Amino acid sequence: MDRLKAIWEKLKKGGSLGFAVIIVVFGALLLLLPTGEKAKIEPTAEPPTADEPAFSLPETEARIAAALSQIDGAGEVTVVLTLKSDGQTIIATDRKLSEKGENETRERSEDAVIVGSGGSVQAPVILGHVYPEFRGALVVAEGANNPDVRLQLLGAVSSLTGLGTDKVTVSAMRRRE
Repeated sequence: MDRLKAIWEKLKKGGSLGFAVIIVVFGALLLLLPTGEKAKIEPTAEPPTADEPAFSLPETEARIAAALSQIDGAGEVTVVLTLKSDGQTIIATDRKLSEKGENETRERSEDAVIVGSGGSVQAPVILGHVYPEFRGALVVAEGANNPDVRLQLLGAVSSLTGLGTDKVTVSAMRRRE
């Protein structure tokens, strides 16, 4: 107790600097005190569903075609992509395994883990998405007769899809009469 009085006296002698130190220390202590409020977790408006497609091939083809048509000299562009594997959504599962002694009865089941956000809304726990792999691409463009445009289209599709240039074909669009 005497020590606190000694510190208090030294701070008083320090003038305004001493009071500034007191205010800073007092403020830091107040920040460390709990407020008594618990963190509230707000449910999302729409929980993700397992059957919601994470990838749409026609939409991807249209987006790539729209981007490629912006390349100088490309003109109208059509893109066709083929897939090696479809994408999938990985859902958390609860695995149950039960075995019985000598009768060799083994039972195995996997159930999706379902969570509710209050009320009647329930959704599976989604661990992640595996996106599809492309097998090949065909690009048909008006300006593909120009070697520079062809090279730009080839490089762009290769970059966007992750395909090697040997898996991408760029062809000229036939002329309309």
